[in-house]
Amino acid sequence: MKRVAENVASWRKARQLQQKDLSARLREIGRPMLPTVISKIERGERRIDIDDLMALSVALDVSPLVLLLPRTGTGEETVQITDVVEAPAARVWQWADGDKPLSVAQNDPWGHTLRYRLDSRPEWDRDPLRAKYNDVLADTVKKLVRAGQKGRFEIEDGAMVWYDDSGRVVDRYTPEGRLTDGQGLD
Repeated sequence: MKRVAENVASWRKARQLQQKDLSARLREIGRPMLPTVISKIERGERRIDIDDLMALSVALDVSPLVLLLPRTGTGEETVQITDVVEAPAARVWQWADGDKPLSVAQNDPWGHTLRYRLDSRPEWDRDPLRAKYNDVLADTVKKLVRAGQKGRFEIEDGAMVWYDDSGRVVDRYTPEGRLTDGQGLD
């Protein structure tokens, strides 16, 4: 990928490393590459596999994502992910960071996003994410109750739903904020 080649060269120069210095670092971490190989990578003449990508990331002290994705621009530039899938750079970064799915299910956008976030985290890190999400929703309920709002609150599809006393949906909230304008949904 041209972008990976450019990013490897850019980060190597930002770290003030010659190709031979990067080669030495790669040798030290168990993934030897001659300076000529690094040169070919930077010119886009040699493809790198995932092991190369990880080793280069360690040697350059950066996340693998900054070697894979664009680092500059406005975030609106189109990034080609596969031969047929492309998206704006900002959206691709959110997807790669595990923050938002690349495309969101229209019938359940907030539930899909929550499931994506949980599925994008290792098992040992899911509970803190879920706890943070629930804490934000609980704080929202407390604020609404303190403000004199009545009704009941339930969690549905990754959002907190506020029902009035007649059972009508008044509003939906996620940790990102309010989903409706308070005019009711039913």
